[in-house]
Amino acid sequence: MATLQKIRNRAGILIAIIIGMAIFAFVLQDMLTGGNPNMMGSRTDFAEIDGKPVKYEEYVRRLEKLTEYYRLRLGRSSLDEQTMQSIREQTWQNIVRDYTTMDEYEELGIAVSTDELMDMVQGRNPHPLIRSLFSDPQTGVLNRTFLVEFIRTMNEDPSGAQRTIWLYLENQIVEDRAFTKYINLVSQGLYVTDLEVENKYAETNRETDISFIVKRFSDVPDSLILINGKDIQDYYRDHQKEYVQEATRDLEYVVFEVLPSEEDDRMAEEWIDQVREEFETAEDPVAMVNMESDKPYDDINYKDGELPEVINDFMFSSEPGVVYGPYFEDNSYTLARLIEINYLPDSVHARHILLQPDANRDINRIMTLSDSLKKQLERGNVDFETLARLYSMDGTAQTGGDLGWFSEGNMVKPFSDSCFYGETGEIMIVNTQYGVHLVEVLEKSRNVKKVKVAYLSREVEPSSETYQKKYAEAVKFAGEHNKYEKFNAGISEYNLTRRYAGNLTKLQQTITGLESPRPLIRWAFEADLNDVATEIFEFGNKYVIAALTGVREEGIAPLEQVRTEIELEVEKNKKAELIEEEFSENLENSDNIFELAEAMDLIVQEANNITFTSVSIPSAGIEPNVIATSSVLPLDQPSDPVQGNNGVYVIVVNNIRETEESDASSLRLRIASMRQSQANFEAYEALKEASEIEDNRSNFF
Repeated sequence: MATLQKIRNRAGILIAIIIGMAIFAFVLQDMLTGGNPNMMGSRTDFAEIDGKPVKYEEYVRRLEKLTEYYRLRLGRSSLDEQTMQSIREQTWQNIVRDYTTMDEYEELGIAVSTDELMDMVQGRNPHPLIRSLFSDPQTGVLNRTFLVEFIRTMNEDPSGAQRTIWLYLENQIVEDRAFTKYINLVSQGLYVTDLEVENKYAETNRETDISFIVKRFSDVPDSLILINGKDIQDYYRDHQKEYVQEATRDLEYVVFEVLPSEEDDRMAEEWIDQVREEFETAEDPVAMVNMESDKPYDDINYKDGELPEVINDFMFSSEPGVVYGPYFEDNSYTLARLIEINYLPDSVHARHILLQPDANRDINRIMTLSDSLKKQLERGNVDFETLARLYSMDGTAQTGGDLGWFSEGNMVKPFSDSCFYGETGEIMIVNTQYGVHLVEVLEKSRNVKKVKVAYLSREVEPSSETYQKKYAEAVKFAGEHNKYEKFNAGISEYNLTRRYAGNLTKLQQTITGLESPRPLIRWAFEADLNDVATEIFEFGNKYVIAALTGVREEGIAPLEQVRTEIELEVEKNKKAELIEEEFSENLENSDNIFELAEAMDLIVQEANNITFTSVSIPSAGIEPNVIATSSVLPLDQPSDPVQGNNGVYVIVVNNIRETEESDASSLRLRIASMRQSQANFEAYEALKEASEIEDNRSNFF
C-alpha cells in the first residue's frame, strides 16, 4: 500500500486508477484459474491422463522418433498415409501406456536394471524381439555373431540409423519386461477355487438332450399391450448401463461433383486429332511425349500380352515408327507409337544392398563405402547375405537382400535396367532415388520379344470454367438453403442425392466417397444439432454441403434418444408376462410337455448335445437363458417358463451325459491359464479406465 501511495503522489490519480485496475484484473484472473499456473496452458493440452497434462509437443517429439524408426526399418525415405496413421495411433497408445503405468510401477517398485537388459539382449534366453530380428530366416536360430556385430558397430554408423533402431528396441524390451513384472504380480493374487473347478467341469462335461416348446412374442397381438410413461422410465432407470455410448455424430450432405463437360471432351478429342500428324513424323517422339502428353514416357519393354488389348496385336505385328489411334481408354484420348523391338529376359532373380545418404553421411561417403563393399564381394572375403544384414537399409536386409523374381517395370528404371541388361553374377553399383545399391543378378529367364511404346495422351478432365460453374452451383445452393428445413427442401428442388454419414467418431479419418474428410468431421463436433455448414467443403473434385442431423454425447444416452429401443424391450417383457401366465395356467392341468403343447396349440421340438458353453439351439437361435436352464435342470422335469430372446420357453431334459474328468488338476491348470491370459489384457484395461483419459487429439488433426 505504501508503494501505491507514492505512485498517487507522483503520478496523480489517473495512473493510480490504471494500476489499480491492472491489479484487480490480475487478482480476478487468479481467482478464475484457482491460482493454477497451468490453467491457461491446459486449454492447449493434447490430452490429460490420470490428472497429468500431455502436451502436443511431447506427442510430436515421440511421433518423429517412431516415424524415423519405421523409416529406417522399412528402408524408405517417406511413408504412405496409411502407415503414418498407424504410427500416429501407436504413438498415442505408447503415451497412454506410459502415463497409466508409471505411477503404478513406481508405487510397486517395478524397474528393469541394466544387467537385466543385457541378459535379455545377449543372455542365454534373449527377448523374443531380439530373436525375431537377429535370427537366421532359414533356420530360425539366433545369429549371435550378427547381433554382436550390430551392437559393436552401432556407434560407428555415421548416419545414426543403427543407433536409432537399437535404442528403440531397447526401450521396447524394457517396457515389455516392466509390464511382465506387473502382470506377474497381479497373477500372484489369482487363485482357482475348488468350486470354480466343479462349475467348470459342469459347464464343459455335462451334455443334455432336450425337448422344448416356445410361444413367440410375435404370436401375441400388439393391441393387448399397453405401455405408459412410467414403464419407460422404470426400464431406463434399471438398464442405464446398457445405454453407455461414445460421442458420435450423424451427417446428411449433398455433393456437387465436378465432372468433365461435353465441351471438355470435345476439346481433348480435337487436340489429339490435331497433333497426330506431328507425332507420326516426329524425329524424337519420346521428347514430344514428355513435353506434350498427360502421361510421361515409361521407357519399359513389354512382352506380348502386357500392352492394352486394343493395341497389343498391332504393336507386335508392326515395325518401329507406326502409330495407332487415336483411341479412347482410361478417360483419355491416346495415340500409340512403336519405338523399339528388343529381345530380353522375361524376368530376373536378383539381390541388393541399399545404402542411403543422410545428414551425417553424404553421397560421397556412401559411394566410398559401396566401392569398398563391392571389392570385398568380388574378392570373396565375405558373403553377400552377411553384408546385406549388416549394412542394407532396405526391408529385405534380414533375408540377405533377396528380391526374388521380378519383371521389367516392377523396379525403378536404373535398377531394372542394370538387372535386365547386366551379366549374371556381376556385382554392380546402381544409383536410384532411394540411394546407392550393390546389385547382383542371380538368374535370368529365357529371352522373349519385347516392345517399347510411346503414348501421347490427352486426359478428358474438367476445365477451370467447369470447376467455376460447379462451385457457383454449390454457392447458390448453400446461400439459399442455410437452414435445415431449407436444406431438405433444396435437395428435392435441385433433384440432388441425399447422402449419409452416421456414427462418426471424433478421430474418424474416413467417410466413404470423400477424400480426406477430417475438416468435415471436425465441423460435425463443433456444430449444433440441425446446423447447416456455412463452409463449402472441397474434397478432391467434390464440393460438399452438410447438415448435422444426429448428436450423441459420451456417457449414458438420454432417454429420448433410446426411447424407441426401450419401448420394444418393454413391449417384449409385457408380452412375456402374458405368455408366462398362460404357460403357468396350462402347466397345472398337464402331466407332460406334450399335453402342455396340445393345450396351447404349440409344437414340441428337440435339440441334442446342449452344453453350458453352447452358442445357439437348433430351431430356436441364440437363447442363452434356455441353454443355462437346460444345463442345470433335473431329468424329466418340466421347467418353469423361461423368457428368451424370441419368446417364452418350457423345457424338459430327456437325457444327460457326463464325461469323466480323469485329472481335476489339469482342469484347474486350464482355468488358471485362461485367467492368466485375461489378466494380461484386463489388468492394463483396468489401469486405463481408472486413469480417466481425456483425449483431445481431434482438436489438433
